[in-house]
Amino acid sequence: MTLELAWLRTWVEVVDTGGFTRAAEKLHLSQPRVSAHIANLERELGCLLIERRIRPLTLTDDGRALLTRARSVLAAADELVTARQTDLGNITGTVTVASFASGSSEFLPSVITALQDEYPRIRVAVLDGDSGFIEAALSERRVSVALRPVRPEPHDHGFTMRPLWREPFVMLAPTGHPLLDKSQVELADFADERVITIGDPLANTIVGYEAEVELSIKNLVSPYGIVSHQPTTLGAMVRAGHGIGIINYLGAVMILREGMEMRPIHQLNRYRDVGIWWHSERPLGAAARAFIRAVVKAPRPEGTTAVPPV
Repeated sequence: MTLELAWLRTWVEVVDTGGFTRAAEKLHLSQPRVSAHIANLERELGCLLIERRIRPLTLTDDGRALLTRARSVLAAADELVTARQTDLGNITGTVTVASFASGSSEFLPSVITALQDEYPRIRVAVLDGDSGFIEAALSERRVSVALRPVRPEPHDHGFTMRPLWREPFVMLAPTGHPLLDKSQVELADFADERVITIGDPLANTIVGYEAEVELSIKNLVSPYGIVSHQPTTLGAMVRAGHGIGIINYLGAVMILREGMEMRPIHQLNRYRDVGIWWHSERPLGAAARAFIRAVVKAPRPEGTTAVPPV
């Protein structure tokens, strides 16, 4: 059997980008060349990997079974090259990181600057998403490390993490809202308010995960609450007067602009704890390890505290 790494890499790129055209653009190949790589790989493996007649792109049963192994082979090959560079005194390569919006905005820029000051040949790519997206990206090897809230706990028990910071939840309200007359708000103040939170709008919930744990069990949230996937959307809704926002502190800092004000929430016994995550059962390249060191060494974002030891 003659199996080329380029074929594997092309196939994984087709899967990750969702199509032959986008993979060709990312790999700087012609689309016929991408198709040829996939055909060669299928011929050598003796099975079809992609359903050609189904849209959007769908893997066959054989494709789904082999995808994780293909990612492992590519990761091992990349590690071999990286290890040799490290032996020569050079750390190089690209680290792909999954993160959430406010972590990417308020923490990662300074981390990447410090990392590249020390290792100019390391490049960092960042994919933003919610906790579910981040977990899937790390499980499927689309990224090597992730910045992710500790809750909800990931389903993949192979994940490990180092805690980084704890941040409170705060209220955002449109300028002139009566609750802004208070220096801090109480949980009871939300009883008659339409609440806008961050979470999965397709889930069976009226508030995002972290706020739901504290608020819904107290019957404090109006059944007309709004869940948004993005902090910027939450901010726009609040400024337009569609409700008050409950959001993690860094998310509030990220979107706080004219037309909105922020207040702390008194006696809200929920926080967003954030950590740097990776998969304990898979090797990390030198560049990824250098990135983790830079994250752990970096100062906590302003307004956050250390995560208490368990």
